[in-house]
Amino acid sequence: MGAKESVNTVHMYRQLWLRLRNLITAPLKEWQKIHRESVTFNDLLSTFALPLIGLVAVATFISYLINQQAFLIELALKKVIVEFTALFSGLFLAWDFVFRIMKYFRFVPSREIAAKLTVYSSAPLYLVLLLTALVPEIFFLQVFAFYSIYLVLTGIRIIAGPEQKQKTVFSVLTGLLILGLPYVIRILLLNLITI
Repeated sequence: MGAKESVNTVHMYRQLWLRLRNLITAPLKEWQKIHRESVTFNDLLSTFALPLIGLVAVATFISYLINQQAFLIELALKKVIVEFTALFSGLFLAWDFVFRIMKYFRFVPSREIAAKLTVYSSAPLYLVLLLTALVPEIFFLQVFAFYSIYLVLTGIRIIAGPEQKQKTVFSVLTGLLILGLPYVIRILLLNLITI
């Protein structure tokens, strides 16, 4: 996924699904490609994270309208705003926190590497939320979001830095941040507004 080339929507989503498939089926090979790319956090947001978060938001809207007894668009919109805000701000906070803790785990602090780790490792969470929003009966699939921890571990395997034990602790902490921050933000927002 070239960051500087102009991308139309169809091409962007084709590249996005290709990257998702490769992260799930062959994560080590895909991480090697990812680490060779020079991208910024904004590039990753526009070509990967925001399209997925947008799909989750649309699925949440559709699901809320279909699964509720009353057809209340304003409540569905509130639900979408909460979901989008939780996912986006959770990703941003996770990226910032991962960047800040890298030096404590003896990595060379890099905003680019922190962005790649948080954005691409968030993919399982977005996929699970997309599927469970469309079909709430398969809520048990949410356990697969923990694949994010494995993606972080695979992503830092080829990065110079600490020994494997510290990389494992870093991966678990990063994965829990990626999964936990959107959940905490969602709860805070739901307590602030009544849905």
